[in-house]
Amino acid sequence: MDLRTILNSFGAHEDYRQIILDFNDFIKLYEMALLELRSDIEIIELEWQTRYEYSPFEHVKTRMKTPQSLQRKIERKGVPFTIEGIKENIFDIVGVRIVTSFEDDVYKIYELLKRRDDLKIRRVKDYINNPKPSGYKSLHLIVETELILSEGSVWVPAEIQIRTLAMDFFASTEHKLQYKYNTKELSQDIKDELYEVALASSRLDEKMTQVRNTILID
Repeated sequence: MDLRTILNSFGAHEDYRQIILDFNDFIKLYEMALLELRSDIEIIELEWQTRYEYSPFEHVKTRMKTPQSLQRKIERKGVPFTIEGIKENIFDIVGVRIVTSFEDDVYKIYELLKRRDDLKIRRVKDYINNPKPSGYKSLHLIVETELILSEGSVWVPAEIQIRTLAMDFFASTEHKLQYKYNTKELSQDIKDELYEVALASSRLDEKMTQVRNTILID
């Protein structure tokens, strides 16, 4: 992260150097948390391959919020621009997206995450069983991952999204359309079209699961 981009938002301060040092330590914890989550997911995948002889993961993407994105969220939520303010109110500086082939694999991965001692699941938003009005589907988790440091353990928040290929296609397409037309509010006609795409994606997930189950039974 470009720390000075964030820190410029603080304005003048009598101990600017100390703010930089404190923020550097703060952000490093999130970078370490991202490494920890990547390792956890690799272990889950290896365990799954051993148990079921296939990988549930189509792909896994990770990211750290950019300074600009973090600043926009802080301003939008009215969060104090301090380390404590960010720590207590922003939980998705670290993000992980897991994409699977089948919908039931989403919940199997969720169950594996729940069983880990080094991961605490703090909040769940199930947009698969309760889709957004747009038709968007995904399982969103706010978690805390444990870092074992020389001075003891620290729990760092992160967001994990788990969804199928079809769900990911819809979410990515919807996002790109909004940015292409530089608008947060699409016309009703476009919304209706996107909703039909979401329904088609959902039917595709159901059909693929049926085909997979038929193969397993045979």
